[in-house]
This record gives sequence, structure tokens and C-alpha cells, in this order.
Amino acid sequence: MLGAPLLLAWAWMHWSGYQGLNGQDAHDYLRIAKAWAAWGQGGTRPVMAEHPHGYPMLGAAIGKVFGSELWGLRILSAAGLVLLLVVFHNLLYRAFPEARWIGPFLLLGFAVAPFLLRYALVVMSDVPAIALLALSFHATVRWIAQHRAMWLLVAVCAAALAVCMRLAAVPMVLLLAVAWVQGGSEGRVVRWRIAIAALAVGGLVLWWALPLQRIQAAIAGSPLAEWSLLNLFRREQVSDDGVLRYAVPNIAYVLGVAVHPGFLPMGPLLLPFLRRRDLYPAHARLALVLLAGYLLFIAGMPFQNDRVLLMAQPFALVLLFPTFERAMDFLLAKGIRAGWVVMVLALVQSGLFVRAILPFMHQAQVERELADRIADLRAPRIYTHGMGAALHTWCPGTPVTELWYKEIDRFEAGAIILVRPANLTAQWTGLPPAVNWQRAQAQGVETLAHHPDGWVICRVR
Repeated sequence: MLGAPLLLAWAWMHWSGYQGLNGQDAHDYLRIAKAWAAWGQGGTRPVMAEHPHGYPMLGAAIGKVFGSELWGLRILSAAGLVLLLVVFHNLLYRAFPEARWIGPFLLLGFAVAPFLLRYALVVMSDVPAIALLALSFHATVRWIAQHRAMWLLVAVCAAALAVCMRLAAVPMVLLLAVAWVQGGSEGRVVRWRIAIAALAVGGLVLWWALPLQRIQAAIAGSPLAEWSLLNLFRREQVSDDGVLRYAVPNIAYVLGVAVHPGFLPMGPLLLPFLRRRDLYPAHARLALVLLAGYLLFIAGMPFQNDRVLLMAQPFALVLLFPTFERAMDFLLAKGIRAGWVVMVLALVQSGLFVRAILPFMHQAQVERELADRIADLRAPRIYTHGMGAALHTWCPGTPVTELWYKEIDRFEAGAIILVRPANLTAQWTGLPPAVNWQRAQAQGVETLAHHPDGWVICRVR
């Protein structure tokens, strides 16, 4: 029953023609998966440049069975949601053996959670990574309670796989690592001594093996270099994505993981039923540490991103389960049929899911329309901003240059330029994408087509 929304949504997307493929990252994952499939047949081994390769590698392996890397990636994303349901079903039944509302809670919290269901149906690594983090969390709770090495091994392996899927999992994994060392009271001092000694030895080896400049460069190129306490309170951010302006500061945005309609629509209805004793169980304390630490880290980054914030949703849900039980009991005490309330909420959330997935479907349609137009032009090169990965997919064999990476002095005559001028003006003024567009215009371009979404197709003279 809990898997029914996933199957229905998949069938609807298949009927509508949407393949779960839109946006820069989705096309990049497909390209990497195809490269790994080619490597298996004697091609060149892909090298990691930006995304970790765990998701596309597994997608390529599954795709070998189903005859399509795209299908392999989509199946892997959907399997992540199934794993999430299994893990938290097991965790909640162990923590609350007398609970009566675990099924409805999982339905509303996971199966028809708008953003979670959306990312389980697209070519993205988020849901598989979140599921592996959930498995690591569950195994860590068992390790603390039972102190069996098997659970620690499961926790470590699942966390390592999560990082191989999505680098945004690193903050969660570091917090889980502290829990592994802390563990139960028996042997805690010895574990901490071993951990501190290992960190010291690792630091010395790193300092000895790598020049200080390389270490500094690695830190400067990592997310840590972008983190700032002031970002918690800023509404305007400057990053690799240009100038971004938001309605609320980051600290307010990240708190929305428990109440935002895309993450947890029923959240505001549960808040009156919160109690301090909900934090007493070991799994709740660990979930609170993971949630607070991760949200603090994300709030200090120069962006607001629902994909990154989605990683915190399961741990917010763990904390809210007792409130859900109280809310259902409250409805029964008032003579209200709780089953009907769950059904209405499920229908509302299904509508919110449709609202969340429609822009993705529209974007995929726009990408394909623009790519088809450009492919018919048979240009020697394509210059673009934000469409590079999609054009690599739909215009194979034509070199594609992203205007984002660096400033270009001279554009190839006869090449096609695909840009969205309004976006360049609003977000990228003074940065390579906007500067390159201005230089192309100065060199001379012929406008070939305008798309209703604001995209412009030009030819370099």
C-alpha cells in the first residue's frame, strides 16, 4: 500500500512522456552512467570532476539489466524511496511497539511527501543517498543499544555509500561518526582514545605527504570555504551561482523542513502536540543532533536549495512521530474519524506533488524543444549558459561550451549561442556568463529564434 503512490506517479509520468530527465545534474548523471557503461565495454574510464560516481555507476549496472542507463538511474532513485520506507518502518516498530499509526505516518511523511516523491522519480542521487543515511542512522541506533560490531559495520558501510552517492551527505556522516565513537558507555574511553590517535596520525601523514599550499587549495575549493556565520542572516547571497536573492534569511529557510508544504505539509498541524519527553529515546536524541548540526551547516552556506535540505527531512520526521500519534488520538477523542483525515491529507499532498513536479516536466519539454531546433541548424559549436548538459544529451557529436566557466575572448564564426538574457541580467551581471554574452553581441550575432520561456537562439557572425 505504501508503494502505491510511487507506482501511480511513475505510471502518470510514463503516460505523459516525462522521463525524469531535466536540469544540469540529471543530464550529467546520465552522461557519466553512459561513460561507465562504455568503460565496461573497453572504453576510457570516467574521471570524477564534480559529482561522485556512485549513483551513475550503479545506474549503469542496473541499466545493463534493463537495456538503458536512463532506466537504471530512474529505478535506483525509486528504490531509494522504497528503502526509506522499509528502514523507518522497522525503526518505528522497534521504538514504539504499541504504536497504532505507523502506516499512516509513513504514508504522509514519506510516500506522498511532495519533494521526496518528486526526487524519487527523477534522475537525481538525492533519495538513494538519503535512504543510505537513514540505514546508517538505524544501524547506529542498534549499535548504541546492543553494541554489536555487525551494526557498526552496517552503519559505516551505508554512510560511505551515501557519500559516494552525494557529497552533501558528508556533514551527516561526520556527525554519525561521532555517535559511532560515543556509542554505549562500555569501552567509550578506549574508542575516543583510538579515534583521537587516528586523527592525529592522519593529520601528520597528510601534513607530511602534501605541501601546505595543496592543503590550503583543497580547503579553499571545498564547501567549508563558502561557509559563514553571517550567511545565516543574509537574504542576498553571492556564490558560484551568481547573485541570489531570497524572501527569508537562511536560518528561517532551513527551519521550514518541518513545516514547508513541499517537505512536510502536515508539520504545522503536529506542532501543538510536541512534548519534551519525545526527545528521551536514544534514536530521538541522535536524530536531533543530526538535524541541528546539519541545518546549522546548511544555513551557513551561500544558497537555499531544497535538494540539500531534503536530506534533513527523515530526521525531522523521526522526532515528530510521537506528535502524530497524539494528534490521531486527539481526533479519535473528539469523535473525528482519523482515517478520513489521513485520506484528505494524502490527497492534498498528492496535489502538492503534482504542483512540484510540473515545473520539472515543463523544463524537460523546453530542453528538448530547444535542442531539436539547434540540432537542425547543424552548427560547428554551441555556446550556452545552463543548457550545456541537456545539449550534450540531445545534440551528440556537437561540441558544447558553457559560458559559466571562464571569459571567452573570441567566438567561433557560425556557432550557435543559446542564452536567457533576462536571467543573465538579473543574476550574473559582471560574471563570466553575462560578460561572455556581451562580448558575443559586440562581436556580432544574428538572432534566429525566441522561445516563450525567454531563451534566445543566435548565430555568431
